[in-house]
Amino acid sequence: MSSSNSHSDTFNLGDQYGYQRYMIERFIEMIGEAETKKLLYFNERKLHKVIRLNSLRIPIPQIKLLLEKKGVELEDIEGLPEGKRIVKSSVPIGATTEYLNGYYMLQGKNSLYPSRILNPKKGELIGDFAAAPGGKTSHLAQLMENEGTILASEISTNRCRILRSNLARMGVRNTIIINMDSKRISSLKLAFDKVLLDAPCSGSGIIVTDKSRKQSKSRVDIMNYHSNQVSLLSETIKTVKPGGELVYCTCSLEPEENELVISKILEQETVQLVEIDLEGNPGIIDFEDYNINPQIAKTRRLYPHKTSGEGFFIAKMVKL
Repeated sequence: MSSSNSHSDTFNLGDQYGYQRYMIERFIEMIGEAETKKLLYFNERKLHKVIRLNSLRIPIPQIKLLLEKKGVELEDIEGLPEGKRIVKSSVPIGATTEYLNGYYMLQGKNSLYPSRILNPKKGELIGDFAAAPGGKTSHLAQLMENEGTILASEISTNRCRILRSNLARMGVRNTIIINMDSKRISSLKLAFDKVLLDAPCSGSGIIVTDKSRKQSKSRVDIMNYHSNQVSLLSETIKTVKPGGELVYCTCSLEPEENELVISKILEQETVQLVEIDLEGNPGIIDFEDYNINPQIAKTRRLYPHKTSGEGFFIAKMVKL
């Protein structure tokens, strides 16, 4: 089959599944023809739910036992001891007594990695910016065993309420919630040991769980996100102490929201990328006509069809 026919097949597949044409063009540019088809097919599948068992409430083995007694079959996830995949369940997993008691949180598998990569320690001052709904915030608190302090910022008042509710349910006691634009946190004159920035994004990596993302964002939207992300990350870096660490992540697959944000930051700020030891692919350093810093290969791309989870981008930096 010729290359042109192959492209035609892929575009037809994209049309069949309801994608905007530009998205298919970009997927092909990023990962090639064959992988794009695999991605499109995978995005039509139903992912197994993943939960994070919460040791802030009771020990993880006890939570597993309680769920197994209710007919919930759990599968371990390599590298994520608190993460469990729901193989099957005879009860609605989001409405059990254990869920209401905060023994676990429904959370996408790949969304568990950023907190692990940040690696917060007891006694540290941690920032979690754009923190709602609180999955990562409560995960950070769990890794810190509720010792030290987390400042969780969220610009939306309604989302702050959701954040507060989730942290209360999960037994988080070391977090201060602030209803504030994360771009203004530097005005507080704090010096964080580590900061997690899960930046607002187009969400093209979560099509596997939210099919509306196929049509919800345009090229213009992506560039608007890029501008906001660069500004947000630049302001975030100001809040980190020298020698402190920062993790930037999105659930987008768009280079403008990921590699191009980090490449711009490397030009503007005194930070250095840290190699991430994680499944997935290195960050893209060749895309369209963009000039991307080769150091970007130290970042990680988690494609849905390759990691059996949502699409994610993760970068880790140290402030010099």
